[in-house]
Amino acid sequence: MFKRFFILLGIPVLVGLSLAGLEPLMAQNDEAIKAAQEERKQRFKASGASMKALYREHLPAEDYQAIKAEATVLVKWAKDMPEAFPFGSDSDNDEAKPEIWTDFEGFKSAAKAYETASLDLQKAAEQNDISLVKTAIGSVGASCKACHKKYRKK
Repeated sequence: MFKRFFILLGIPVLVGLSLAGLEPLMAQNDEAIKAAQEERKQRFKASGASMKALYREHLPAEDYQAIKAEATVLVKWAKDMPEAFPFGSDSDNDEAKPEIWTDFEGFKSAAKAYETASLDLQKAAEQNDISLVKTAIGSVGASCKACHKKYRKK
């Protein structure tokens, strides 16, 4: 009788203690997810600003140093992008489609294509060749568009 009583009483107590011990970890996880969501939002804004600056300012001025600098920003974001989408960081307030997580390998491939195109832009700027730069910027834009089409809600 006492065994059954302690088992019936003990299981809920153990479960409650276990969950209470996980609460700080879940809170940290929530904070990490919010941080990842905010980081990617800011980095996408920065990459969009880089693309605008490339098209509106640096390309018309044939400012190869500025083009290379913007390409460096894009390369860094491309390398970091998959890490900004940890599992469970999807949100209704986010522009990310669920396909990012259900097809994460495809998403990583899209980020790699963006990285490759951005590296090509860097190399073109180093050669001070406007036709190579125009082609490379077009490839960067195409990689953005392809990824957005598959993995972005808007």
